[in-house]
Amino acid sequence: MGCQNLLRSALRSLTLSVVALSMLVAPVVLAQGGPAGGGGRDPLSIYRDAGINADQETQIKDIVKEFESANTVRIDKMRNLLQDMRSLSLQPAPEEEKVLSKQDEINKVQAEVSNERIKLLLKIRAVLNMDQKKKLVEMMQKSAPGGPAQ
Repeated sequence: MGCQNLLRSALRSLTLSVVALSMLVAPVVLAQGGPAGGGGRDPLSIYRDAGINADQETQIKDIVKEFESANTVRIDKMRNLLQDMRSLSLQPAPEEEKVLSKQDEINKVQAEVSNERIKLLLKIRAVLNMDQKKKLVEMMQKSAPGGPAQ
């Protein structure tokens, strides 16, 4: 029974990992405060609304391209790890040690991606002047569930 619980947990984790992987491919710039789901909205629109100029927009696009290029390796690695986990989960009696080890690898890559994503958002913010940063934060607060922070 313990192995079945482990497998069930691994499958849940695999599902979450697949969702996380699909989120990696989505435009990461929306995390600065764009509306949930985006609905096809241009990810740079929030920065335009904050008042960026053409030079800043070019800088932001370059930063995002650099991130996407560097992140391709991590996404490929994650895809392979998820395939490995799926193969393990399809075994009648997967070895607990192998499943846990694979999950540790998945967790590590997810953490790397999350950290790099945060670095991306901070680099983008560094392109903005103080007034633009304040405006961005105001827009993020207004679009967040529950409205502005008190």
